[in-house]
Amino acid sequence: MPDHPQPPPRTGRVIDPVSGGGVIDGVIATELTANADPRGHLFELLTTRDAPVEDIVHVYQVVAAPGSIRAWVYHRYQHDRLVFTSGCFDVILYDIRPDSPTMNRLNVFQVGEQQPGLFDLPPFVIHGVRNTGTEWAFFLNMPTQVYKPDAPDKWRLPWNDPRMPYSFDAS
Repeated sequence: MPDHPQPPPRTGRVIDPVSGGGVIDGVIATELTANADPRGHLFELLTTRDAPVEDIVHVYQVVAAPGSIRAWVYHRYQHDRLVFTSGCFDVILYDIRPDSPTMNRLNVFQVGEQQPGLFDLPPFVIHGVRNTGTEWAFFLNMPTQVYKPDAPDKWRLPWNDPRMPYSFDAS
């Protein structure tokens, strides 16, 4: 039996940060819309239906304990493509690109089950994630480069680094 034709999911709707002004240049924060029925929800994460998509070369899932913080990280070459459809997360972004029109801009987003979203984060945008919910939750990453254990494109700062203009302690 063939599947029933369905309207395409809404795509391209931008998620606005809850703080930090406009979205950091080059960051794409897209609302995801569920295709729901009595069995549950289906989210389209990436599709070439509307535009080309960089190849999927690596996918991983992070399972985050309630209140846990995963910060700070950035990359020199790859884009991270983070997907949030479960739980409740704060996603904090900070632009450290010297020639960016939004250098030193901080964005804070609240995403998860109530506001599903997909983020495309360019190189040199520092990011951190906190599970603000009371239950375990997960998110996915589909980076644009394969993780190389012997030469990772991953740079870290401590979660409480005083150079960051955001404090997980104060939020």
